[in-house]
Amino acid sequence: MLGLRTRAADEPATQDEDTPGSPSRSTSPARQILTVVVAVALTALWALLVVLVLDASNHPAPLAALRNRSLQNPATLQSVIMVWVAVLLVVALIGRLWVSLGVVTALTAFIGAVNVTKLDLRNDPVFPSDVVYLRQPSFLFDMVPKSQLVLGALGLVALVGLAALFGWLVAKVFPGFGKGLSGRGLMVLRITRVLVVLLCVGLLHMASNFNEPGNTWRSAFDSTGLRWRYWDQRINYQRNGFVPGLLFNMHVTAMAEPAGYSRKAVGEIAARYRAQAEQLNAGRTATLDRTNVVIVLSESFTDPSWLKTVKFPKNPIPRTTALMDRTVSGRMLAPGFGGGTANVEFELLTGQSLSQFKPQLATPYEQLVPRFDKYPSAVEWFTERGHTAIAVHPFSPRMYKRPDVYQSFGFKDFITKDQMTEKGRGGGRFIDDKSLFKESLNLIQDHDEPLLLHLISMQNHMPYGGQYDDPINPSGLPPKYAALAGQYARGLSRTDEALANFLTDLKKEPEPTAVIFYGDHLPAQVYPQELQKREGHLTSHQTPFLIWSNQKALPHTDLPTTSPTQFLPKLFNALQVPIPPYYALLDALDKQVPAMDGGFAINAQNQQVKPKDLSPEAKEVLADYRMIQYDLSIGERYSEQELFADAR
Repeated sequence: MLGLRTRAADEPATQDEDTPGSPSRSTSPARQILTVVVAVALTALWALLVVLVLDASNHPAPLAALRNRSLQNPATLQSVIMVWVAVLLVVALIGRLWVSLGVVTALTAFIGAVNVTKLDLRNDPVFPSDVVYLRQPSFLFDMVPKSQLVLGALGLVALVGLAALFGWLVAKVFPGFGKGLSGRGLMVLRITRVLVVLLCVGLLHMASNFNEPGNTWRSAFDSTGLRWRYWDQRINYQRNGFVPGLLFNMHVTAMAEPAGYSRKAVGEIAARYRAQAEQLNAGRTATLDRTNVVIVLSESFTDPSWLKTVKFPKNPIPRTTALMDRTVSGRMLAPGFGGGTANVEFELLTGQSLSQFKPQLATPYEQLVPRFDKYPSAVEWFTERGHTAIAVHPFSPRMYKRPDVYQSFGFKDFITKDQMTEKGRGGGRFIDDKSLFKESLNLIQDHDEPLLLHLISMQNHMPYGGQYDDPINPSGLPPKYAALAGQYARGLSRTDEALANFLTDLKKEPEPTAVIFYGDHLPAQVYPQELQKREGHLTSHQTPFLIWSNQKALPHTDLPTTSPTQFLPKLFNALQVPIPPYYALLDALDKQVPAMDGGFAINAQNQQVKPKDLSPEAKEVLADYRMIQYDLSIGERYSEQELFADAR
């Protein structure tokens, strides 16, 4: 069935061997059947080994997980069947068992190593959408230590060699059932291989629609009683297995259509918040028409003093913490730990919360926004009112499909490391924040019209080791992590200084400028996974944010934990600028549910609660918000024009 055409090493090649059905090639039917049985059994065994290896890669100590037999996933049989289909496909395509098993082994080792590395660096397992990284090898080389890449490559070669050797030894005993077939028999064999390919492709295509209603594969996995832990994909993969976790994150419709969705229902909601915007805007006479707005996503910027179990010898960000006491500031709820930069960007610029999308929509920048020529965001609002929108990122432009996303949002320019004129690194691995801020100041000075500047920094991006000679090493971490944390903290201190100098320079500028500054997430490479258990989910997902103006002091208030979706409405409110109806909706949500994440919300009393335990008022505004988010994201966008218009 699988077309194994291997000749035993000690069998001499003769001219007769090239003649189908010649006596020298004849093989008994019993031998042929035994060969088929062994081939099928080997592919099934290989599928089981693949599942075990990939399941082990979900754990902090993969070898220990295998040794202790702690891999007790409820859907192991279904996972093996799924992988077996893939193995049969490879064998049918290649036609040689031992070569095929070598390819399967190489792919398994590669995927397992990537999964282990990603969990270590970003606290997230491999997702189907991660295939985009294969088009960005330079990014992978920058993010993963060279020694780890070399060891991984050597290990991969060794595993492939062992698999090939094992297959070769098996082939000496069972040299392949294509041997000894007549011309007609060979034709039947080839047709069989084609049929196997078509069958396997069909089954795998069905699996690619795993999240669609009525999917057969989904029903098979659900029948085992496994629980989909969408709020924590690391746990989802560990408890259910790698294959179920991967399938669960296949493509999916971003949101289910809310009950009652229609032009009329959306119009009623839009009219309601237009009226609320008019009430909020009464007496507001300020404007952003000549004001630069600078949004700074500071990579992995956190306040280490918020941690209870890790202590640094000094505060690495004294200027920022002092400023936070004098302006609008607080704690942001980051949707990820160790990663998710683009998700925070998305929430801020669109006002749309990932908590309202289906959990399989891991990265809207890759899975949602590029599908549209135009996607509703604050960028369009600013550009329609005279601002020039520019994004600046001192790294590769290809990450997270940013060129496509920024075009959909309406940015005029996207400046990356290749276009920047300021490229200092200050001893670090990436272009530093000092250079990023200097580049931004140059842009402000070079443009007569007001700017909307969206800055995504790189200075404190992992990997952290070996950058600075003056680390700030903490206590409360194992030596390996303490050394990395010391490097990370020194990077924070340089960001702290660069931000203070940037704001001082802006004070000297005649043009009004407002700044939103925030960190996107905690660094997973610095803090081990167990830190989340020690500190709690909320603490390990909180970063600082502040809103500042070079024209007037903005009063400090004690804010509850806040979502990045609220930053721009808070900027409008702080500057007493009239807000559009969409921001009136976000403001109403902020008063009831200031932050949300998968599986929980922050209520008006700054308490972490389940959505079902929210107050009736909170549930009502959340229902309005969900309806509008569906409409603006994948719906008909009935409300876009009215919600982003100027309210009276």
